[in-house]
Amino acid sequence: MSNVSLFPEMDKLESETLIIIGNGFDIAHEIKSTYNDFRAWLNTKGELGLIDLMDTFFSFSNKRNAWDDIEGALGEYDEESILSFCRPEEEFDYDHSLSSSARIEDSPMAVFQPALGRFKDKFDEWVESIEIFGAEKIIELFPNCRYLTFNYTDTLETIYGIPKQNIVHIHGSRLVHDEYIIGHNHYRDSNNVWDEESLIFESRAKESIIESMNGFVKDYHGNIVKYSDFFSKLSSTKQIICFGHSMNAIDWPYFEAIIDRVGKAVPWRISCYSEEDIDSVHEFKSHFGLKDVSTFQLK
Repeated sequence: MSNVSLFPEMDKLESETLIIIGNGFDIAHEIKSTYNDFRAWLNTKGELGLIDLMDTFFSFSNKRNAWDDIEGALGEYDEESILSFCRPEEEFDYDHSLSSSARIEDSPMAVFQPALGRFKDKFDEWVESIEIFGAEKIIELFPNCRYLTFNYTDTLETIYGIPKQNIVHIHGSRLVHDEYIIGHNHYRDSNNVWDEESLIFESRAKESIIESMNGFVKDYHGNIVKYSDFFSKLSSTKQIICFGHSMNAIDWPYFEAIIDRVGKAVPWRISCYSEEDIDSVHEFKSHFGLKDVSTFQLK
């Protein structure tokens, strides 16, 4: 498919159309921007140890492949298994209990937290390396639409020539080397690890794990406030078109902010790649009580 106009009427509503872009948009352009592409990149960089640690912390404990959906995996961590991996292998020394308990309490800071830091550093490095040159237009886009993109890449600007002022990169943009946001929506109260049967040093260790993972919770409110000018202008929106976004619940707070401003009657046109995508759209429509939602295939 080459430079296809999926919505011939869009030129009539150009300034009143909101276009939402997800990673499926880049994937449809054969850009290697999936989390599995990130894992392959880590492998080429010799980061096998980091890959193993991320699998240990977020794949094996949840019986899933974290690289299929890193953000989902980050929100479904299990602090018990993380602590079990991090704690020292030697037997607890009851003759030197303070020393042994301190090593267990500090073990996440020695293993887990450094791995998280390296993961984020390497993720940022990978984002900077994603190659988009060679990608070609596959649809017709209009420059005066409003664009909300969840992608870090400059595909809209570089390949489609969309003016920067009409685009919000809600999770950061490569063009300005933002802090790239990757995370989850599962905030937890670390105090809940404490109970009467807990050993103090183990509870403190699990508490530190939860607090580290709370640091990966997306600041939805802060981002919406940061781009308040963009969101405030959405009230005139007559239609919303989503290209390549899975409608994952992780990003629903942003969609809720949009719906609050445009209402529930504005039509949504959402691209789907699989039956799973269609199911996600149905769930999204039902959750927000939207009146007019339809699907189409991007590529």
